[in-house]
Amino acid sequence: MTQRTKLELELNKPTEIELLYDECVSGNSQYGDYYLYAVKSDGKEWSFFPNEQVHFQLKTLRRGDKAVITKLASQRGNKIVTTFDVQVNNKVSVSAAAEPEYINDTNEDKYTDRYYEVILQSYRDALKIQGKLNGLVDVNKIAITLFIARSK
Repeated sequence: MTQRTKLELELNKPTEIELLYDECVSGNSQYGDYYLYAVKSDGKEWSFFPNEQVHFQLKTLRRGDKAVITKLASQRGNKIVTTFDVQVNNKVSVSAAAEPEYINDTNEDKYTDRYYEVILQSYRDALKIQGKLNGLVDVNKIAITLFIARSK
């Protein structure tokens, strides 16, 4: 097996990755479940260990598919919380601090009311704001504020 250097994402820097294989290697270690992807970024091959929510977005991709991942940090009280912005085929989803978005969920049709779309767009916009302010804002507070303003 080829040894690849571990890909470490820089804060607030979008990193484009291209999958080298159709599936990842998954397993369990003393630190919990892990997912290992062989990826290409900036012309080099890397080993990438995403968290579970980022893995959920990447597992639908196949060899040669690309995604752009941005590591974001926000302060919540005294803690710094890391989140990831994953863009797959121009779809943006939030992970790490939120529940995973199930893209292929067959029950998605039941969420067709206006408020569902408004809250999703509010979270997307809140992530953009957080990225522009270098992660110094609380995504949840911004999203809820936007949702309240938009739903009046």
